[in-house]
Amino acid sequence: MKKVFFALIFAFAVFDLFSQEFEDSVSAAEESADTNNASEEIADDDLLDLFDSAEDTDAVITDSKNSGEVTINAGGFSIPLTFSGYLESSVGAGDIWEDGKHKPSGYFTFLNYLYLNARPDKTLSIHGSLRTVLPSGSTTSNSSTDSILSVYELYFTYLLFDSVFITAGKKATSWGYVRLIGTSDDDSNAEDTASGSAYKYGGISTNIISDSRNGTSGLIRIPFWTGTISAIALYNESYGAASNMSAGKMSFALSVEQTFFKTSLNLFARKYPSLDKNDVELSESAKIRPVAGAEIKRTIFDADVYAQSIAQLYDRKTLVDERSVKGLGSIVNTVGLYKWWNKHDPNFGFNVEYQDVYFPITETHSRCMAYDVGLAHLGKKKNIKLGASGYHSFTKKNGYVKPGIIFSGLIPHATWENGVRVDYGESDSFVSPKITFGSYIKITLNY
Repeated sequence: MKKVFFALIFAFAVFDLFSQEFEDSVSAAEESADTNNASEEIADDDLLDLFDSAEDTDAVITDSKNSGEVTINAGGFSIPLTFSGYLESSVGAGDIWEDGKHKPSGYFTFLNYLYLNARPDKTLSIHGSLRTVLPSGSTTSNSSTDSILSVYELYFTYLLFDSVFITAGKKATSWGYVRLIGTSDDDSNAEDTASGSAYKYGGISTNIISDSRNGTSGLIRIPFWTGTISAIALYNESYGAASNMSAGKMSFALSVEQTFFKTSLNLFARKYPSLDKNDVELSESAKIRPVAGAEIKRTIFDADVYAQSIAQLYDRKTLVDERSVKGLGSIVNTVGLYKWWNKHDPNFGFNVEYQDVYFPITETHSRCMAYDVGLAHLGKKKNIKLGASGYHSFTKKNGYVKPGIIFSGLIPHATWENGVRVDYGESDSFVSPKITFGSYIKITLNY
């Protein structure tokens, strides 16, 4: 326990020195990513999240050769622009049974992403995506920057010395191995906000930069030894125009990821703004304390086994001088297991995670778990999927389970999705049990 305690003190001390030096020379940079981060948000809305991590031979795959390409000639050189997109629209009906009463309702959503990519040479590239959402607010994202029509992402990537990636702009970035609990800021049912973000399944955020798309970010990723070192600077748009930007209004995060003996190890930390938009020092109650953590992942018998631990500083003097763990506001420990068998039909997979949050000041725990399980390529036509996802809070003694079935190939570009969600346990927000039935046709198109 003493080794762990001194390691935490060392992590916060090193990061404090790093942040002071980093604030003196802020570099606008961010890591390279050729894949569209919007797909992560789409996955959050799916009935069976597990299938989003698995291959599906029936899925429509975008061929880059079919993407629209336009060449702009200017200044004696040409820049090829590539356009592509993703469309998802659902229409259906449902019914909510609660407290002995039925509440039938209709359902309609429209979601479209238009992607733009420009790469004049291997050194520089520009990526952007325009998102259309109908009705407004129908997606899982609760970002204040979202509207019916919005720029979802717009950033450039620069390759320096054929190894160093620099990226800056409006971009969603994700760190960490955790898949289910606390991986995004998409759920408004937050039980706690240890790193300033909400979470997906009910635990404290496990992605310390989940708010990266809510403003301007810059990241630099440098190859080092058996892995990489990444540093990111974040400026939230709520602070106003760039002319008001200062180090005290920005967040800084650092990640060092290495691989040893087929095992990945990641050390990370983040410092949050100390000033408000008027350059006034934030009060102690308004400040978000620094966080630091570590995670490890290894593949054993083709299954991903991973664990993460994040600690949030509460009082530096108590932690360092008094050497007391009560100097930490919370310690978040998450473990998980993911496995997908796809060598034979039907495909089968599962993902399960458990989280324990310890609050040293009150000496209390908050525990929860989340899970996904699914079968794919069922039936004579291999076009049926069965699955279930769920969440349970051992502390609040409540949760939900969502079984469902998906039929594909009945009509072109569409799936028929049917599911039930059962909310159970003690809660002030619903009368247990609350049962939601839903059936809808989802049309998807990659173009």
